[in-house]
Amino acid sequence: MSVSKSADSTQASNALARFPELLNKLRTAVIVCNRDLNVVLLNSAAQEMLDASEHAVLTDSVTDYFVKRDIEELFRNCLGNTQPTTIRQTEIINASLRKNLVDCLVTPMHLESQDFLVLELNEVNAVAEQASDNARQIGQSANTAVIRAIAHEIKNPLGGLRGAAQLLERKLAKRDYLRQYTRIIVKETDRLCSLVDGMSGVRNRPNFTQVNVHEALEHVRSLVHAANADTVKVSLDYDPSLPPVHGDPEHLIQAFLNIVQNAIEAGGDSTEIVFRTRVQRQATLQHQRYQNVARIEIQDNGPGIPANMREQVFLPLISSKTQSGGLGLAIVHEIVRMHGGDITCASVPGNTCFTTLLKFAHCNGPSEPVLTASNSATP
Repeated sequence: MSVSKSADSTQASNALARFPELLNKLRTAVIVCNRDLNVVLLNSAAQEMLDASEHAVLTDSVTDYFVKRDIEELFRNCLGNTQPTTIRQTEIINASLRKNLVDCLVTPMHLESQDFLVLELNEVNAVAEQASDNARQIGQSANTAVIRAIAHEIKNPLGGLRGAAQLLERKLAKRDYLRQYTRIIVKETDRLCSLVDGMSGVRNRPNFTQVNVHEALEHVRSLVHAANADTVKVSLDYDPSLPPVHGDPEHLIQAFLNIVQNAIEAGGDSTEIVFRTRVQRQATLQHQRYQNVARIEIQDNGPGIPANMREQVFLPLISSKTQSGGLGLAIVHEIVRMHGGDITCASVPGNTCFTTLLKFAHCNGPSEPVLTASNSATP
């Protein structure tokens, strides 16, 4: 590195000293370079995209990370005409030699007698995934609204039936052999009401507290063992340093149990399930960026989810199993969203994995301290 380049980098860094804290809160990868196209600043999202630390990238030519041959000419033209420009679907290559397809917004900036270029990089796949997630949320909300409306309409006549049966039971006080039929009506009406409540989703709002994810998973494992000790094998791969998450233990147990029951119904008598926990770096949960979140994976060896159903797996009444009403995973999705988290599913025959991301209990925003987590697992 030449002395002049180092001096320019230092001067540029002083001019941009007010920006790093702001940039690190952005989900978008941002790289700032000087008029010589040397990198003088990049935020955490850009470091993640380039798979390199700020120290390793500073003073590098930003063009080294672009595959497009005439990218330097495009950047210099932007500096010369001082007009922003967007380069659609251009490839960048990171320190691990992995290529990403990005949209690059290039904005010239003049600050304290110096010229800079601000590059905003958006992964094309990430944009498509966000659009897909937004569409899925709209579909989820519409389906939930329809189901709740139907549930409301069903419960009204059920309430009338129950009241009529109770009145009839009083009239039949001296005919015990007939009262047994009214009791059946009341009992079955209550059962149907409970079923309809289940269709509506989670009955109670979460009671948030600090939750040890491993305790919740262990509770689920004990339930599975009690009911399926001979047919289901559960393996554990825990990160013992995982901090508590922000959540309702009862709701999280319900969500994890629903995922496991779905796997058991699909896999039958030879189901193998793995509970895995890790710290996920640089995650976006419901449009908010976090440095660290909890990642909980529930993996099974079942037949997998048909390709034509994977995009709809969390929608109500969507199921590939005749014995399931298709509400279990929809309720899981609702619980996770109520916790401010995210859940995804990847599935091929023999390997289906539901990945849940949840905020840590100490986290009130995107700037929580970085945690050091071991990758070791409990037996």
